[in-house]
Amino acid sequence: MRLGAKVGERYRLTKGPIRGGSGEVWLAHDEELGRDVVLKRVLGVESPTGFDRLRAEARVLARFSHPHVVTLHDAVRVGRRNRATTYLVMEYAPGGSLDHRPPLPPHLAAHLGAQIADALIALHTEGIVHGDIKPGNVVATGPRTVKLADFGAAYRVGGKETITPNSAIGYTPDYAAPEVVRGQPEPASDVFSLAAMVYALISGDPPRPPGAPGAGSYRPGPESRRNVELTADVGPLREPLTAMLRRDPGARPSAAEALELLRAAAGPVAELPALPDPLEPTERSSGTAEDRSEPARFPPGLFRPGLFRPTPLRPGRFLRDHLRSVVAVSAAVVVLAAAAGVWAASGGSGGASAAPGSAPSGRPAPKAPTSAGSVSAALFGDQRTADPCALAKPAVLAKYGDAELDPAYGNFDRCDVIVDTRSGPEIDIEVEFVDGSAQPTGTVHTAGRVRVVDEPADGGECDRTLLLDGAADTGGGNSAGNSNSGNGGHDHGGRHRSTSVHAVVTAKPADDSDPSSTVLCGMADTATTAAVAALNAVPTGGRLPRRTPALPAESLVDTDACTLLTATALEVVPGIDANDPDVSYGNWDCSWQSTTSDIDVDLAFDRGEPPTADDGTSTRLGGHRAFVAPPDSDGDHTAVVEVVYRTYTDDHGDRLAETFELEVSGSGGDARLRSMATRLAAAAAARLPTR
Repeated sequence: MRLGAKVGERYRLTKGPIRGGSGEVWLAHDEELGRDVVLKRVLGVESPTGFDRLRAEARVLARFSHPHVVTLHDAVRVGRRNRATTYLVMEYAPGGSLDHRPPLPPHLAAHLGAQIADALIALHTEGIVHGDIKPGNVVATGPRTVKLADFGAAYRVGGKETITPNSAIGYTPDYAAPEVVRGQPEPASDVFSLAAMVYALISGDPPRPPGAPGAGSYRPGPESRRNVELTADVGPLREPLTAMLRRDPGARPSAAEALELLRAAAGPVAELPALPDPLEPTERSSGTAEDRSEPARFPPGLFRPGLFRPTPLRPGRFLRDHLRSVVAVSAAVVVLAAAAGVWAASGGSGGASAAPGSAPSGRPAPKAPTSAGSVSAALFGDQRTADPCALAKPAVLAKYGDAELDPAYGNFDRCDVIVDTRSGPEIDIEVEFVDGSAQPTGTVHTAGRVRVVDEPADGGECDRTLLLDGAADTGGGNSAGNSNSGNGGHDHGGRHRSTSVHAVVTAKPADDSDPSSTVLCGMADTATTAAVAALNAVPTGGRLPRRTPALPAESLVDTDACTLLTATALEVVPGIDANDPDVSYGNWDCSWQSTTSDIDVDLAFDRGEPPTADDGTSTRLGGHRAFVAPPDSDGDHTAVVEVVYRTYTDDHGDRLAETFELEVSGSGGDARLRSMATRLAAAAAARLPTR
């Protein structure tokens, strides 16, 4: 699946994915009805029975037109048999979840809880138990308005004819009622979880038994939930919450009764404060003057830990596709990033040796990517040796949590800082060097010689584009900086190459969390300030630091991705001109489009954890281990083959791999696309540099 593809021939993927333990989430545009929607790919339900269950759930929830329920529009299954993929199509609510809010006053928490109780009445009437009421599953849609979301753990009760047999029960232990832990959910279970959520909105943590450990380590069993205590000051909510948290479900108030209790505790709505924005780091209360001038770390309780902390995304094809969307993929709207000026590279050799780039069979090493002279051309020098980590500063992000530099989290054009906020999600702060073939949109401000475009936050990430040449035209026109090379936007060999290069700073979740745009953009701004300072610190006539240490001779960093596919090899795809590819920064990503059919070919380098059987069928191509993934069948079909060039151990002792991914997408049968991708990957693998 890739950005720009269609799911069910209707939903065009526009942002994402964000992946976690239960699936992945995309923002999409419903081209039939002209609205944005959220697509959630649910793992573990790819059987016909699983799809029927989701389809039945969609039919039930689609009948709701409730002001406090996020609408589930559809359940879409694409593909066939064991290759099928199921998506839930849900209403898009741009507000952040309640999990990202500071502690709320009891009256406001009661008002929000009453809205969810109202939603539960409607659900329970239809024989549905939500099963996972918690702050992370409630989204804000107004100053004092919320909606219940994420029905992935919903349980069907009441014998409705349209409901298929129940699947395994899912829940969040911190908020689950005792009977849910025993595997016997009922409507009263949602009332228990609602009370735990309202309490957590006030105190920062759900209620716990006396002496229980803190959030994240506590995993309640049925008996341990017997005597939860309310230690925080909940004002008029003490009696209602105590009743709703009774261990015996029969002794709890119903959802309708809970609604009245919460409304009474909330008081007049007109007197309530607005729901606060997600909490920003606050000033330190002590320390040096320098310390007091900087925000502190996020306080405990800002982000409640979930059931688990998923491993950060392996930068495979999904992550790489996401990154390319930031650059210039025509269907992507993640960034609409492009430069107004010319960022290019001169012929400087930098720190890497020329010998490693030598190709097999006596082919000369490809020329380093260069373009016209400009401020950025002199500053960046050889694109292949300029170090993106020179603009990534973990120290400035340490105020948000534990910040660690990861120089191998994707292609060679990027460097990442992974920030563990301790009490919440992991955030990936990415600095990427990109070609600019489109125009960034947003608010422009100048800092020294750098123009910064603050792009509107959307789709679970926040982006800042850094320009050094020309001026940004936020009206979406053409780039203001033009090439002086006279090559018409082509590099050697006649390839299409943008004559504009810039940097993009992106803040996004590294796990399946959903931090608000305020939090993400605050971190993006901090990282951008440091990156701008690093650019402005380079003396006039100087250049950015080179990779230190330089990547080894056996790395792909000096290899031109376009040279791995010859005209003969590309003949397997009708209508492709081998001499007319689109080339990315550094020549590490090369793509071709057929002029006679709806087929695209893309070859891109990647770094990260070595691929496994989960990534596809293992085989060998050109003497290298490869993984052939089954093609997606979703309107724009896609087949991907990942070829391992080398594996190595980094400075932290982690096993990593350099790979290339060959992707063929467009119209055509699944078998045909996979055959094309496999043949092209084999041809490219045979031309990899010898080590």
